[in-house]
Amino acid sequence: LIKLILSVKNMVPVGELVDQVERRGKLKMLHKFLESKIADGSNDVEVHSGVAKVYVESNINAEHFLVSNPYYDSRVVGKFCEKRNPYLAYVAYRRGLCDDELFAVTNKNSMFKEQAMYVVNRQNDDLWERVLNENNAFRKLIVDQIISTALPEVTEPEKIASAVKAFMTADLPEVLMQLLEKLVVDTSSTAFRRNKNLQNLLILTAIKTEKDRVMEYVNRLDNFD
Repeated sequence: LIKLILSVKNMVPVGELVDQVERRGKLKMLHKFLESKIADGSNDVEVHSGVAKVYVESNINAEHFLVSNPYYDSRVVGKFCEKRNPYLAYVAYRRGLCDDELFAVTNKNSMFKEQAMYVVNRQNDDLWERVLNENNAFRKLIVDQIISTALPEVTEPEKIASAVKAFMTADLPEVLMQLLEKLVVDTSSTAFRRNKNLQNLLILTAIKTEKDRVMEYVNRLDNFD
């Protein structure tokens, strides 16, 4: 069958072929055929989506392909990955900026670290509002990951600014104080530790929420107005 397909590969409707073979659980048999299409220079979305599915199914450098290939359909491949490997579904959705699908798969599989990194890196006001909304059942779990994992790994000031703005907009002063303390007291990053605006904001936030800690910050910090 594969020899027959290869002999007429330029006449085969790839999308329909992949769908039919996938339904029968035989995707791996299309490996050589689909790779030969790419070798011939095909940029067809259905060809590259098919290869992505084969690599996921066969565990052949799937994550590298999903990150680096610009041609596959993120939603199609992400959906395919969800029950097989939720992390790879996340990778596909992240690549395609498929916000709804990414939130759904990360919430369902308790992948809050991944969701936190996505939101921090996207710097999108709507996504921040969605995460920090009081009706979000997963808010605390995601916020914990934002503060403990996602933001401490960030080196770009604009991403920090986006996060600080989001917490201020959401009127979460206690959480904002945790975030600022992590950035200017606990962090090893000199740039953020000595950032005047962040130090000022930490002290002002403490004045509003935890007055008994104000003098502690005044004594520990060294670059505030």
